[in-house]
Amino acid sequence: MEVGNMAAAQSSPPAEATDDALIKGLERLNAILAAIAERVALLAVASVLLIGTFNIGDIILRNTVGFTFYGRNEINALLVAVAVSTCLPIGLAKGAVLSIDILSRVLSPTARHQAAGLVGLVVTMFFALLGYRIVAVAHTMAINHQTTVMTEWPKAPFFYIVGAAIIIAAAIQFLIALESLARSRSKWTLVSGLVTSLLLAAIFYIGLAFVGLVPGKIFMVLVSSNRIIFSAVAFALMWVAILVGVPLGVAMGMTGLAGAVGLMGLGSTMSVLGSETTSFVTQDALSVLPLFLLMGAFANVAGIGADLYRLCNALIGHIRGGLAHASILACAGFGTLTGSSVATQMAIGRIGLAEMRQRGYSIELASGAIAAGGTLGQLLPPSSALILYGVLTEQSIGRLFIGALLPGIAATLLYMATVAIWLLIWPRHAVKGDKPKLREVVDASKGAWSVLLLLGLILSGIYFGFFTELEGGSVGAIGAFLIAAARGKINRATFWCTMGETTSSLAMMYLLMFGTIMLSFFFGVAGLPQSFVSFMGSFDLTPMQVILCLIACYLVLGTAMDSFAMMVITIPIFVPMVEHLGYDPIWWAIMTVICMEAGQISPPFGLNMFVISSLAPDIPITKVFKGCWPFFASTIAKIILLLLVPGLATWLPSTM
Repeated sequence: MEVGNMAAAQSSPPAEATDDALIKGLERLNAILAAIAERVALLAVASVLLIGTFNIGDIILRNTVGFTFYGRNEINALLVAVAVSTCLPIGLAKGAVLSIDILSRVLSPTARHQAAGLVGLVVTMFFALLGYRIVAVAHTMAINHQTTVMTEWPKAPFFYIVGAAIIIAAAIQFLIALESLARSRSKWTLVSGLVTSLLLAAIFYIGLAFVGLVPGKIFMVLVSSNRIIFSAVAFALMWVAILVGVPLGVAMGMTGLAGAVGLMGLGSTMSVLGSETTSFVTQDALSVLPLFLLMGAFANVAGIGADLYRLCNALIGHIRGGLAHASILACAGFGTLTGSSVATQMAIGRIGLAEMRQRGYSIELASGAIAAGGTLGQLLPPSSALILYGVLTEQSIGRLFIGALLPGIAATLLYMATVAIWLLIWPRHAVKGDKPKLREVVDASKGAWSVLLLLGLILSGIYFGFFTELEGGSVGAIGAFLIAAARGKINRATFWCTMGETTSSLAMMYLLMFGTIMLSFFFGVAGLPQSFVSFMGSFDLTPMQVILCLIACYLVLGTAMDSFAMMVITIPIFVPMVEHLGYDPIWWAIMTVICMEAGQISPPFGLNMFVISSLAPDIPITKVFKGCWPFFASTIAKIILLLLVPGLATWLPSTM
């Protein structure tokens, strides 16, 4: 009997060996698919540079010989849609998603793998549905021979590629989910295995119901006679999904899909999913995003942040607190190139933080100035936050850029005033530097003149109508690339690294926008914005009191949420309310971004404070918190100023 058992044991491989082989096989397959997807995405983003060159050629010809390329905007929109969609597979594979990670801190390794696998399956289902519907729309276009209006190009091939790219993203995510589940399979308990199996069955059934392979009327059971209660329950479930690790865009999208199915039925919802997404990805305004992201990435490669810091330091570094002032000014300048808070803070913080500590500045002042200065990248144009806001609310991105100029300058001056007041109270927290020689100022300005010229060209061109914001993005991307190339900073490694960074950023932002589309549609069908207006009206509040309530809500959410997450979740509800009250949409957009700034430097979860910790791990986070409070108060002062003087945001756009 023992011999038989031993023979059986020898003839069949151990379960652990089988699991290891499965995991290794999935890893290899994932690596192969990811490598292919990465190369395709990098080439696609690089092609955006060619699109930018094409746009610049059109600007030159239009303003010299009066010739323009017929249907250029249509071509731009379709090509950028294809380029960006091919970024999604590798972006997901690299984890370039916005999510809230709470479970990893409380779950065991086995449970974490199980949770990651389940979350991955939810992501898979969302992208599979999205890709399936886009391919279906493309098929309808092919049957009906739909073409672009001006150039009469067939639309179907472009959307077939978009849909296929999204389906590939679903396939890669599915393999990643299987790998996570395989890593935990050998350690499942009876309870965890049963729960996981039930959840998998539920996910599988919902997926089949959505594509019409099984009855979907079960969802109607969830619909209350009161649509608002139904919407509130759906919103609460969305937050449960977010808190267990489902990426924000996917949680919003799945909530919107499920809610719309409950209210409209399966067929209508699937039709909307395809039509809304295809019309969204070909918006002219959306083509701006990859161009400005490339501009910021190449500006970073060129070392422009260091040049701006040296110039600001040469001009005002000798006064008491001059390095803190110089850091804030350099952040403002670099933020106008990158449109990113984190990129601005990383570029300037590496130099400014080290130099301030070396010169004897207090840790609180140094960290607070860098963290606050980094927020200017979200406000000053071309801000990625303003681009996202403009796309989601259908506002003119050019007008948003121009509207942010004066508030951005005011924000910079208020931060510098905060440093001055700080040093009046605690003069020992900073020292005076040596007065620079004229030669030092001239040398410092040599490295910054090209940057200042590029910024002036972009903003003045948009303001005076020489070119659109899309063309401004083209000028910025190509201009930053040429500056980096002229400085010898472009080689094969840096070029593809820049493309990779842009790919990840695009994947994250497009996923957020896909989710917002469906959530906004669901809220609109449910009548939630109108109900919110009626609810606020029942308190007999003045319009200004309602605005103050919304701002207070933002400030509270900012202490616990990522700023982008806060914006995309609240836009479907808050923006209709503000428009109903009669406030200028440009003004509210700037106010929203300023509230986002406050969230970035408000303890305990402000992102910019943790960027400081990553730059200088030896600095206690409590000191960073302490250093940010005065600048948080300055941000509140900005909010009050914009409430009292709304013309700061509306005057310049009104003159365009």
